[in-house]
Amino acid sequence: MALRLRDAWQREQYGDDVDDETEVAPGRAWLTDLPGELAAQRHVLTGLLAFCEDMPLVTSLSVGCSLGRGAADALSDIDAALGLGAEPGHPGAGDVQAVEAAVVACLPRSGALVDVLRHQVGSGDHFIRRIFAQFADGTQLDLAVMAEAEVRRGDAAPDFVSLYQAAGPADAGMMAGRTGSGGPFVSASAVTGEQVREWAFLGWCALIDTGKYLRRGSLWEAYGRLQEARHHIWALWAAAEGALYPWHGLSQVLDHDPASLPPGIEATVAALDRADLLRAARASAIVLADVSAAAAREHPARLPSAMARYVTGALAGLGGS
Repeated sequence: MALRLRDAWQREQYGDDVDDETEVAPGRAWLTDLPGELAAQRHVLTGLLAFCEDMPLVTSLSVGCSLGRGAADALSDIDAALGLGAEPGHPGAGDVQAVEAAVVACLPRSGALVDVLRHQVGSGDHFIRRIFAQFADGTQLDLAVMAEAEVRRGDAAPDFVSLYQAAGPADAGMMAGRTGSGGPFVSASAVTGEQVREWAFLGWCALIDTGKYLRRGSLWEAYGRLQEARHHIWALWAAAEGALYPWHGLSQVLDHDPASLPPGIEATVAALDRADLLRAARASAIVLADVSAAAAREHPARLPSAMARYVTGALAGLGGS
């Protein structure tokens, strides 16, 4: 059944010019070239590559984020995507779950496991299963398993490297036109003015809630909402700086240019103390206004100026130093 599904997927992509006996593993040279400090990551990925070669339903294996960008170190986790010759969405759920179970069964071959989390991610018509594996040597695998049509490629995943793909003429159909600029997924760095407005508005909402919890004397809740406001600050700054995946915020700012941080961001950090939280919230309002304006210059947006004035005034009116 799996072999027939894989063959049908290949012929849909490539036509009849498919060699059923041959599969290509373009990632072996890439794995060999990884530096010595990434030996643990190489070992796990080599096991996954062997799994792909033995599993007819698998159509692709890609690795991205810091490993894909060539910025990984010994502490970096493995962010990867496994594509399958299955129907996209819920019609292919059974195949996705079957391969998920097979991956988990093979993981102990790559080293002693501490534990594994398996759960569903994605929304709407997407059906994606996530496997997070913690190995005893500290290595972490974060693998998404999905139908090939669900795999982000091209501009939508510019830092992902293809380690394996099912055999086909050149490497055309699978890689081109499915999820690049002409496909269903938008570019990883794409930001709209509406998105900038949303992030800014949510940042102001988090700050007004910070003030509310300070009035109640609920310091932990104020602390949590302050952290949420800072997340939106990072996302807006990533958008202003042109970082990839700006919705991820801090990690993308640091990957893009760790020396270029929002001016005044250090003042947004607070201890679990009412006066310090209020000070940090007021500082966050200044930074949020600045980064919102910077993002809007790059991605023209109608910023929530009325909300900004209201929240800034409310924080200024709170008692305390």
